[in-house]
Amino acid sequence: MKFSDVVAQHEVKERLVQSAREGRLSHAQLFMGPEGSGSLPMALAFATYLVCEHPGDEDSCGHCPGCLKMSKLVHPDVTFSFPVAALDGIKKPKSADFLPVWRESVLENPYLGYGEWVDALNIQNKQGLIAVEESMDIISRLNLRAYEAPYKIVIMWHADCMNTAAANKLLKVLEEPPGPVVFLLVTEHYDQLLTTILSRLQLVKVNRLPDKDLKQALVERHGLSEEMAKKITHQADGNYNEALSLIGKDHSETDLNQWFLNWMRACYSLNIEAILGISEQLAAGGREMQKMYFLHALQACRECVLINYGDKSMIRTDGNDLEGLTRLAPFINLGNVEKITGEINAAHYHIERNANSKIVFTDLSLSINTLFHVRPVSV
Repeated sequence: MKFSDVVAQHEVKERLVQSAREGRLSHAQLFMGPEGSGSLPMALAFATYLVCEHPGDEDSCGHCPGCLKMSKLVHPDVTFSFPVAALDGIKKPKSADFLPVWRESVLENPYLGYGEWVDALNIQNKQGLIAVEESMDIISRLNLRAYEAPYKIVIMWHADCMNTAAANKLLKVLEEPPGPVVFLLVTEHYDQLLTTILSRLQLVKVNRLPDKDLKQALVERHGLSEEMAKKITHQADGNYNEALSLIGKDHSETDLNQWFLNWMRACYSLNIEAILGISEQLAAGGREMQKMYFLHALQACRECVLINYGDKSMIRTDGNDLEGLTRLAPFINLGNVEKITGEINAAHYHIERNANSKIVFTDLSLSINTLFHVRPVSV
């Protein structure tokens, strides 16, 4: 993967290329960004640049043996690590046991999320994990000399899935690698990494994609009309992976808004029958639909705050949907919006990790009912 394949993030690309060309390369870096921002594609593109035999001023050449092998994720000097789980016949799983599935999944969509990866692994409701056996395997690989590239490179996706034993096992090699080694750790959850690990890493922050960049990518890379690209951009909220999942799906923004308003009414009145009915609908739709609806709920909360306090030109909703949100807006205000969005984010996180959607949604609805009765803050 080349830097040109990564959507936007131009400043991050420039800093990485400059650090490599000037010989200021940190041997342990943490690519941190929310799902769909491009943290994994950025790490892959940087690794490609580092193994490229003829790197340019802005990108790898794309034609040398190193680039061609990275384009297929088969470079012998690049080790991939990611969350896995035990299956029949694999009691102590390591990433090497699942490399064919990993390559297929990432080559199909380098912006994939944890949920898609769990589905690809077919581990049912098990939790993906990076265990101590993985760390031991990485260390043994790093003790071998590089075959072709000037560095041995380790790309660890969802490094926050390391358990304590795995993290502690890597501490020494992160601080004193055996030879020219570059660690590229990728995470969406900075706070879930051990502080001893964080202290050894240089942070590379990959921000959520701006609307204009996401919209442009949808038009130029996927041939969408301006109108459709705008609608999907609105729903995806800077998440390119979410935008890809929305392409071709029959989920209109009006449907999403109506669902949100019905849900909020049920929460406010504590209509348990209605809440359970909506919960059943969500459960029937599958995890990806549930995630999409929660993301839309976060966007709708943002619109309510803008209606109450913000620049009206920043409001994206219009027509009947705007009327509905305007009636709801007094109940989502500066006094409770932070906690409401926090609860929705937590629900989205738990759904992504295969929690029972009915329990998550019902608990969330009860929490929102309580938060609706918090007094608004005057500004």
